[in-house]
Amino acid sequence: MQSLDNISLIIFLPFWIFLVIMCGRFFSVYVNRNIINVITILSSGLGIFVCGYELRHFSETIEWTHQFLRIQDFSLFFGIHVDKMSLIFATVLLLISFAVQLFSASYMKEEKKYYRFFALLNLFNFGMLLLLFSPNLYQLYVFWELIGIVSYLLIGFDYKNLIKSDASKRVFIVNRIGDTALISGIILTTYVMLERVGSTALAELSISDFNSVSTLLMGYTSSAEFYIICGLFILSAMVKSAQFPFHIWLQDAMEAKIPVSALLHSATMVTAGIYLILRLMPFFTLNAYLMKTITIIGILTALICVILASIEIHPKKVLAYSTSANLGIMFMLLGLGNFKGAIVFLIAHAFIKSMLFLTLPKENGQLSYAEYILSVLASLSLAGVIFAGIPIKEILYLSIKFNPILLKLMLFFIFVSAFYIARLSLIIYKNTDLKREIKDLEFISSLILLVLNTGLCIILTKGRFYITVPYLTALLGIIFAFILFKFNLLEKLGKLPAKSLIYTSFSNFYNWFALVSNKIEKKIFANYKPLINSAKLCVKFVNFLEKNIMEKSVKSLAEGAKLISEKDMIMQSKNVQTYNAYAFILITAVAILVIVGYMIIVTYMRVY
Repeated sequence: MQSLDNISLIIFLPFWIFLVIMCGRFFSVYVNRNIINVITILSSGLGIFVCGYELRHFSETIEWTHQFLRIQDFSLFFGIHVDKMSLIFATVLLLISFAVQLFSASYMKEEKKYYRFFALLNLFNFGMLLLLFSPNLYQLYVFWELIGIVSYLLIGFDYKNLIKSDASKRVFIVNRIGDTALISGIILTTYVMLERVGSTALAELSISDFNSVSTLLMGYTSSAEFYIICGLFILSAMVKSAQFPFHIWLQDAMEAKIPVSALLHSATMVTAGIYLILRLMPFFTLNAYLMKTITIIGILTALICVILASIEIHPKKVLAYSTSANLGIMFMLLGLGNFKGAIVFLIAHAFIKSMLFLTLPKENGQLSYAEYILSVLASLSLAGVIFAGIPIKEILYLSIKFNPILLKLMLFFIFVSAFYIARLSLIIYKNTDLKREIKDLEFISSLILLVLNTGLCIILTKGRFYITVPYLTALLGIIFAFILFKFNLLEKLGKLPAKSLIYTSFSNFYNWFALVSNKIEKKIFANYKPLINSAKLCVKFVNFLEKNIMEKSVKSLAEGAKLISEKDMIMQSKNVQTYNAYAFILITAVAILVIVGYMIIVTYMRVY
């Protein structure tokens, strides 16, 4: 129980801070920025300590649930489910949050809506933590939606800027596709458990029961039904983790401020899709075709996004494509059954990518020399030649070394990844003013991520280093970028026909889809008389209800209230004797009603 108390504390502490900041601002209390900084950063720091302690001393899965909704025999529970995987994800989340919040304390110093920004950061942490520690899919879905809403608010934080506002809307709309798929899969699975299996306990979709649920789901459904349900879950994870063709929303998300990009798109929001796939692995491992589908999705996303990253110039968009590409690699590792490799890849990518975001040129186009050096170190790590980048590329290589086709594809991925990240560093060096004065908190936050990156490398390699095929491939990619830089060819890659060809293909596909949908609507639905008549009948019925019931009832209420107020004005004679008479009449009426009611009850009891 002590562990549950500790986990409950770190989950609800960010929510309490969110309430303190918002209510304090509303009542003009606790608006001091130093107070907001301290309590926010300390909450993440405490969370890191608690999760680290629990992870070190963790022995068995613990769970606490409380029923909050009951429909006949079906119940929904709210609670906390703690196991090693949730603790690992929560620790990574809080480490990234701690560095980002420390960075934001300096970066957002001149922001007028400072309090709102930090309140949203805390609310996001609360939503992510309850998603990670959810005991069932229903609670996971609720907080899946919450982080989507908060990310929309953070991306559109500068809502007066139309570009950023529109970008946040596009992100929100695209993510609704995945949200709809997730809730559809949950409802269909619950239906099978209730109607076909007859188990109300398994219909709750508890995470601890997934092995039983998956086996029964496959046994009590046809192949097509099983594929549809699992396909819905995969689709929801694809959208949230920005897999092809849904990777486009991540480009819009890059309109957010630098700390928001570092938080949402390194180890938090986008990795929720990876977390969902890991939780639902008992479903997918039952069918080889589903595992192959996850693998193919990951490979396709990785290859398309590394090519797009290599011809993109804008630093944030390069990193956005890079994020999708690396998430594609995680999907591939999951499809190949290398779950531990996928988790390690996720952790290393989180530390590296958040560090890269925090060391990007600021909005005024300036960067300090120290920040640029840290950026180069993070880039080399992502390329796979220093720090945590070395072991994760080795993990990737060992996972596919026995498959010749995958091996060639992954070596191509490693080469192009090293090329585009080296290209980005060289473009930043060429186009950025490196005379910015360094700010302590921003530098310290990046330094913390560098230490985490280095520490993870030492843990994974145990201090040993070998030059391997992935390492040499990454070096070749970096050398190729330097050669092009020397001949001033790096920025010209963005003008290659490949980029326009890819975007033209996407555009043509969406245009074709829109035309087909338009023809279906015009040729079928617009001329289908039963459908049209039904629609007309519904419109007429709603119009009747509105005119004869809603309008008349509202009008009657208004007239009644007016009549009561007029009578009340007449009764207010300012005469004490009159008021006493009214009070006597009212008390007498109440007493009579009580006596009559009592007599009726007594008579009823005697009869029966």
